[in-house]
Amino acid sequence: MDKKISTFTPDWNKLLDQLEAEEQLSNALSADEQVLLAELRAIRDESADALKTYSFSNTNAKWADLKEQIESTAALQPNGKLRRLWFSIAAAAILFIIGISIIYYSYRQQQQQPQKLVNIIKNDIPPGKNTATLTLENGKKIVLSAANNGQLASEAGIVITKTADGQLIYSVKDGQKPTGIHINTLSTARGETYRLRLPDQSEVWLNSSSSIKFPASFASAKLREVELTGEAYFQIAKDKLHPFIVKTNLQEVQVLGTHFNVNSYPDHHKAVTTLVEGSVRVSNHLQQTKTIKPGEQSTVQNGHDISIAPADIKNVMAWKNGYFRFRNEPIEEVMAKIMRWYDIEVVYTGKESGELFNGNISLHKNISEVLNMLSYSNDVKFKVEGRRVTVIQ
Repeated sequence: MDKKISTFTPDWNKLLDQLEAEEQLSNALSADEQVLLAELRAIRDESADALKTYSFSNTNAKWADLKEQIESTAALQPNGKLRRLWFSIAAAAILFIIGISIIYYSYRQQQQQPQKLVNIIKNDIPPGKNTATLTLENGKKIVLSAANNGQLASEAGIVITKTADGQLIYSVKDGQKPTGIHINTLSTARGETYRLRLPDQSEVWLNSSSSIKFPASFASAKLREVELTGEAYFQIAKDKLHPFIVKTNLQEVQVLGTHFNVNSYPDHHKAVTTLVEGSVRVSNHLQQTKTIKPGEQSTVQNGHDISIAPADIKNVMAWKNGYFRFRNEPIEEVMAKIMRWYDIEVVYTGKESGELFNGNISLHKNISEVLNMLSYSNDVKFKVEGRRVTVIQ
């Protein structure tokens, strides 16, 4: 039997969603709203410990009191805009109500105290890190976490540099014209992410267990083509004369200048392209082509027509923004994300519970904190031994 999720209220998730969606789609946040968003994010990252010991027995009454205060204060603000004047009330509500916690339980359990955690954590596992491996055309491999900041290599008139903040930058060498096509590959293992600036000034955020092949220079090419395996977020520099192409095993995405995310892990057997800004054309192996608009996503699967649907931008962008975000997801989908980030093996024991998970949590927590929050559920516990995590249902 399916189990329903009882969150305290969607209001504050929507508040945070609204600010981050506006930031992604329009960059139109006022100075006050930017400050509010930054502080709400900080609260999300710092509230886990408070929620571990918070009593849920009278949650509905606490929320009713807070909501009444917030609504009466917000009513005084022009056009319903979010302003720092009532941030202290909003912060208190979010600290108690959502934070980064994962809150899920059936309606029958709402008035019960959560059971004592029985997770068995024999060893903790730290979160992933900002690193990747760069492979040059000559086969030379550079592990970026071990490389010094500054110039790493030079080829075809292009200088390859690693910055202090963990970014790989390709730039034209002074006074030289790039020549030839030299294919480089940036790859991440489980528990690794990295940021790349291509020679045309386009930027790429590469997620865990992913790789991207690209030329060291686009100077002699009519098309700016790259090949992706896994997941990446793209911010493409505008160049009407040289369209940008992202190829995966299932599709081809063509853009002129836009922001979008492509998720094409081989084990998913599908490619999902989500558009944040601009316009892109998606083509599949059946020679079908569709254009998607901001806020939409396309799904490509072998033997199927391209489908277009509204996108949950916040959900798609969570990994890039530094946190997990679960929305009505079964434990298998939750653990697939955790597995890639913590580089673990996951096994399951017991009968499938049907529990659904909903919430946010920082990517910078040790796995014990993530699993302890997940196990607020009465139906799932965890055992950590080495790099194996057993899900006990």
